[in-house]
Amino acid sequence: MADDTTKSLKGTRTEKALANAYVAESCAYTRYIFFAKSAKKEEYYEFANIFQETADNELHHAKVFLKFLKEGAVMTDPISIDPGILKPTTECLRIAAEEEETEGVQQYTQAAEIAEEEGFQDIADHFRAIATIENHHKERFDLMRKQIEDGTVWKSDKPIKWQCLVCGYIFEGTEPPAVCPACDHPYQHYKRAEPFSDF
Repeated sequence: MADDTTKSLKGTRTEKALANAYVAESCAYTRYIFFAKSAKKEEYYEFANIFQETADNELHHAKVFLKFLKEGAVMTDPISIDPGILKPTTECLRIAAEEEETEGVQQYTQAAEIAEEEGFQDIADHFRAIATIENHHKERFDLMRKQIEDGTVWKSDKPIKWQCLVCGYIFEGTEPPAVCPACDHPYQHYKRAEPFSDF
């Protein structure tokens, strides 16, 4: 029996799963770039950075799936485009969390099972590993949305360290300073210097 590296994917359900995953990750990349721009406009600068970081993750996931498609692939399913909502950021985060759950965790867990059934263990392992990343993304997006809804993006119950995203100044308190004493940027440019364990 051929191993993962020599066995043809042509006509398999795994090939279709990889092609769908590649398209999904490519769309997620652009969607998160747009969401980052929206977050920046609303002055959620740290969240804009997290959207950008997640976009970079998704781009690399797309590359992983594309590399498995050495013989190419033809999409047989029609692709529907959901324009999403580019603001407010709370809605972007809700959409992002749902996409990570359905297109990431659920889709990739199922794809891993299919790949395993068809004898592509290495591909199955990659699908499962990326599903864990997508679950982390979902949990982080849920927490970010909760912070906005609770009004705790820049508030803490106890004194913590806050870091300016612009100059790196560290401030300790229940809230960041209204204006950074080092670079004069407003508090929206601060993030928690001690990240949440959930992140």
